[in-house]
Amino acid sequence: MSRAYCSCCQLPQSVCLCGHVVTQACPLPVIILQHPLEAKHAKSTVPLLRLALPDIQVEITEQLAPPPLPPEGGWWLLYPGPQALDLDSEQGKQTCHCIGGLIVLDGTWRKTRRLLHLNPWLRQLPSLSFSQAPNSAYDIRKGPGGQALSTLESVSHVLHRLQPNFATAPLQALLLARVRQFETHIAHTARNNQKN
Repeated sequence: MSRAYCSCCQLPQSVCLCGHVVTQACPLPVIILQHPLEAKHAKSTVPLLRLALPDIQVEITEQLAPPPLPPEGGWWLLYPGPQALDLDSEQGKQTCHCIGGLIVLDGTWRKTRRLLHLNPWLRQLPSLSFSQAPNSAYDIRKGPGGQALSTLESVSHVLHRLQPNFATAPLQALLLARVRQFETHIAHTARNNQKN
């Protein structure tokens, strides 16, 4: 017998997250370019972002044509690097008005480097990063060195920096609900393994 899935969050009904979702408008255009292998990863946070910010655009592909310019300002790439503008710096705070939309790469560092390589136009965009984000609450998946934020946490922090009235708490609560689900599943699996 196949499991029943929620038509909204696409998760099995036994772990439906819809009761934890608080939707809000995204304060500026956001395109997430997601590596196809990342889209299959159960721990990807992009599906959570789609639930909470239904007007973001998610492109699951390795190659993407440059999108039309946003209504105001230009596209900025959220990606660290020596030329990236630190959004948490004084200069970053003064430049916020120029940022008309965000393009965010989603995948492991190796996969995002591949996305950059396959889409040279991305390297022509001004880029931004941040230096003062809160510690990651996404304990079930860590990047190199254990310090990297999830895509949901990164987008949430940047949107709040660009638009201080953007509420990050609903996104954090949704993320924590998902973390608790994974932790419960891991604990349940461990108990079953001990019995066998």
